[in-house]
Amino acid sequence: MVANSKVDNRNIVFFDGLCTLCSSSVNFILNNERNSKLYFSSLQSAFAKKFLKSYGIVSNQQDSIIYFEKNRLFFKSDAVFKISINLKFHLRCIIFLKIFPKIFRDYFYNIISKNRYKWFGKKTVCYIPKKDFSNRFLDA
Repeated sequence: MVANSKVDNRNIVFFDGLCTLCSSSVNFILNNERNSKLYFSSLQSAFAKKFLKSYGIVSNQQDSIIYFEKNRLFFKSDAVFKISINLKFHLRCIIFLKIFPKIFRDYFYNIISKNRYKWFGKKTVCYIPKKDFSNRFLDA
């Protein structure tokens, strides 16, 4: 585990910084959070690679959004649901999809994930946050 209790107490969203859909999702989250308690890191960053490696995860092999909360990692649809809890009330309605079995939810998540570059595009440079939000990105 990364020996930094300050980081370990944060809720962190790890995302593909080259994926247009993922970057747009991060912007959506930043603009619709209830209390601005989420931090972000692209999977391509040195921070993400080191942090996730300490949990036995190789970040450059990930095709999933990863959410870190209370020393636990959540992947795919579970990560999406955990993140959605932090959104404004009317946007948390996605949580109702949790009634479906995880295997079913992740099946559709995997389809989108495998086709994300083809459907939404891929950037040539990693996501760069707006100045207003730069203190919420852990990419050092």
